[in-house]
Amino acid sequence: MEFTSLGGPGGPQISTLCLGTLPFGSAVDEATSFAILDRFREAGGTFLDTADCYAFWREGCTGRESELLLGRWLADRGCRDELVISTKVGAQPVGTTGGGNVGELTWSRTAEGLSRRVVASATEGSLGRLGIERIDLLFAHIEDRNVEFVETVGAFGELIERGVVGMAGVSNHPTSRIRQARAAAAELGVPGYRVVQQRHSFLRPNPGASFTNQEAADEELLRYVGEQPDMSLMAYSVLQDGAFVRADRPIARQYQSPGNAERIRSLRKVAEQAGVTPNQLALAWLLRGTPAVVPVLGVSTVAQLEEALGACEVPAQAVEELRERC
Repeated sequence: MEFTSLGGPGGPQISTLCLGTLPFGSAVDEATSFAILDRFREAGGTFLDTADCYAFWREGCTGRESELLLGRWLADRGCRDELVISTKVGAQPVGTTGGGNVGELTWSRTAEGLSRRVVASATEGSLGRLGIERIDLLFAHIEDRNVEFVETVGAFGELIERGVVGMAGVSNHPTSRIRQARAAAAELGVPGYRVVQQRHSFLRPNPGASFTNQEAADEELLRYVGEQPDMSLMAYSVLQDGAFVRADRPIARQYQSPGNAERIRSLRKVAEQAGVTPNQLALAWLLRGTPAVVPVLGVSTVAQLEEALGACEVPAQAVEELRERC
């Protein structure tokens, strides 16, 4: 496993691969979830990512499942001090019972939001479910345009001052809004967002493509993060739900273009020549880019995790050849 500093120099040391736990406790059963977490830790992985709303959209779920399962695993294994843990607030639906009752288009209108009150109470809830005293990285999960930046970043600053949060992050916000939020934090004299987590992969979304409540990293964001010494970029949906390796998993419509079809052909060809899988090469392409990206691994079996862990062993020459082709 390789390691890097999160949020620039002085930030906590993390494994360059992050294990996302979105389906744990819901789509992925407890025994399998524990096995994946155990293998990730055994391989040297130290960075885990969850949220206070995973996975509310599944039938019978409340959105608390992932944090609760992770809390049980941490308590059982007694390994809290070995790990860097991130979670997110702001997207848990309010006034629903979960189980798919919130439509994708209405999610942002029913989300708990990013007011000072909600940020504080949601954080306490996450601490309790995780069974920990400090969240290493807390994300503002999705935009809340009903609340001024100064209120949200001020709430995060209070939590950092209290020592219950180590660092602030932001997810699913356009680059212009991230700039504004960091400026508001500087004006207020509190720590700004130091980690951005967006949808990002080897493929490029079509111009104007919409992901509803998700935000895809664009060239502006890549440049911006690359220019900020105190920022890191994390990426989710990095393997396109298996589309790089499975014929039964077509890429999402937002990525369907002749250019991306050619990128996938190049990915598969270079991977075959290098003796690695397309998934491993796609992950290595992110790890060794500018700026370097921390991929959030979304896996549901130990075998899928094993494949992803091999990304750290992909020859640098293969990554360079892929860059030249694409």
